[in-house]
Amino acid sequence: MSIKDFFWFYLSLVSSVIVLTAVFYVLERLAPAEPDQTISKRLFNSTYYPFLLGWLLLLQLVLAPAYSYFLRVSGGGLLSKLLNPPRGFVAQFLFALVFAVAWDFWQYWIHRLQHAWPMLWETHKFHHSETALNSSAQARQHFLNAILFAVLYIPLLILFGWLTPHFVASFLMFRVWGFVNHANLRLHFGSLTPLISSPQWHRIHHSVFAQHHDKNFAAFFPFIDLLFGTYYRPQKDEYPPTGLSPEQYSGNLREATVAPLAGLYQLMLGRARQLQNPER
Repeated sequence: MSIKDFFWFYLSLVSSVIVLTAVFYVLERLAPAEPDQTISKRLFNSTYYPFLLGWLLLLQLVLAPAYSYFLRVSGGGLLSKLLNPPRGFVAQFLFALVFAVAWDFWQYWIHRLQHAWPMLWETHKFHHSETALNSSAQARQHFLNAILFAVLYIPLLILFGWLTPHFVASFLMFRVWGFVNHANLRLHFGSLTPLISSPQWHRIHHSVFAQHHDKNFAAFFPFIDLLFGTYYRPQKDEYPPTGLSPEQYSGNLREATVAPLAGLYQLMLGRARQLQNPER
C-alpha cells in the first residue's frame, strides 16, 4: 500500500466513523437511556477516534508480514482448506457466521482476561471509565489494547484464513455493531436477547453496580455468556449508570494515553519490590 493509498483509506475510515457517529447521535436524542448526557464526553471520544484509527492501520501494516507468514504456513486457513466451502451465497454466509461466532468466542475469553488480570485491566479500564455511555465510547480503546487483539487474532487467521466473507462478518458485526452496543438508547431485543447483543444488554457490562460486574462479555452473541455463566439478562427498564468509581480519566488525550502506561509501571514496580522482599 502506497502512502497515498494509505492516506485515502484512512480518510475513508474517519469519514465513515463521522457519519455513523452523526446517525447514532440523532437516534440517541430520540430515545435516550440517559436523557441529560453532556456533549463534552462525546466530543472527546470523537476526537480520539482518528488517533485510534491511525494507530490501528499502522499496526496492520507492521503485522502484515506476520499475517502473511501464518497464512502461507496454514495453506490459506486450516478450516478453509479442510472444508473448502462452495462459492454459493448460502454456504459462504454460513461459513462467515461460523467465523463470527468463533471470533466472538475468542474475544470473550480475551475480554474476561482483561477484567481478571490487573496488567490487562490497566489498559482496558480506559474503555470502562466512560460515565456517559454512548455510541462514541466505541473509540475509547487504549493503543496497547489494539496491539493485544491484533496479535491474538493470529490463531483465528490460521484457522479461517483471510477471505472476504470473514472480513465482512468481522467488520459489520464487531466494528459497526460496537456503535449499537454502546449507544445511549433505551432499546432491548426482548426474546432475542440471548441471541443478539443490544444497547441495554451491553450497558450492564459497563454498569457501576456490583451485581453487574464481570457480566455480559460477548460482543455480539450473548449465548456465549450464557454457556459460561456470565450472562445477565436485564429487566425491562434496567438501564444502570456507567463508569468507574471514581471516574479515572478527564477529557484529555494525553491522560487517556499515558495513564494506563503509568498504571502498568506501578504494577510492575510493585511486583519487582515483592520479588526483592518476599517476606513483606
